[in-house]
Amino acid sequence: MERRCVLIPWSKEEVRAVIRYEWARGVSGTEIHNHLVEVYGPGVMSKQMVRRWCRTFSDGRPQVMDIPRAGRTHTATTDANVGKVDYMIRANRRITIDEVAEELGISHQRAQNIIHDILR
Repeated sequence: MERRCVLIPWSKEEVRAVIRYEWARGVSGTEIHNHLVEVYGPGVMSKQMVRRWCRTFSDGRPQVMDIPRAGRTHTATTDANVGKVDYMIRANRRITIDEVAEELGISHQRAQNIIHDILR
């Protein structure tokens, strides 16, 4: 009896590399999707997305990594906000990340980034 193992976790790039390899071998998008589900499980990628990646490789794209694109900048991580957070922590060592975020009107993630990554 053949024993199969579902590979979890997996990265987008890993799955795209498998798609590119199978596409280069001439395997159809539907067959590639079936192989991916067999190895990575049902939540790996939709059949439509596999077909889209096959088309993308057919159009000449060689890489499987995401292409950098313009996005929203981190406007909350300014020198002014870093200074305010530093002052707030020195004034009250028990202040929470949520209190800092609420006081400055920034996200919890940005407040945490300032406290842990910038101010250390």
